[in-house]
Amino acid sequence: MDRVLGVVGAGILVLLALVAVVLSIEKGFSTHKVEQTVQDISQVITNARQGFAQSANGYANYSSANAGSLIQAGDFPIDMVRNGGIVDAWGNAVTFGPTQNNSEVTLNFGGAGLTQDQCVGVATQLSGYVSLVIGGSTFTPANPPDHVTAAQGCSGGTAFALTFQ
Repeated sequence: MDRVLGVVGAGILVLLALVAVVLSIEKGFSTHKVEQTVQDISQVITNARQGFAQSANGYANYSSANAGSLIQAGDFPIDMVRNGGIVDAWGNAVTFGPTQNNSEVTLNFGGAGLTQDQCVGVATQLSGYVSLVIGGSTFTPANPPDHVTAAQGCSGGTAFALTFQ
């Protein structure tokens, strides 16, 4: 009887260890997507500024309609390009276009697949924007999101609208 209990106990410990490993791996993927998104969006902003901010037309040509040409020009990180389109780390389409008489660009990303904690992670790590709208909450460099305000915004939805100059 002791042997049976020992085998059952060992089996339970193995199962608990497997659950811990699976949860750890899932957390790693979750964190990676947040970090990758922040890095990708930062690179997109840098590339757009370098290629368009000083042109006579401003950001007039920086739109989803010209995604193919922008991909060919290297304006988007390779991990954001899938099947000729631009996507975020969760596979959601990224759309973008000029605003404010072509002096700014709004990037739309996120949505399906993001968890609230991933949304908060992205929101609190992004920078370089004029405004950041998440689930109806608007943030600016003067009023950036913290964990509480980001969580409140993310509870209204996990899609982002980031505007930069």
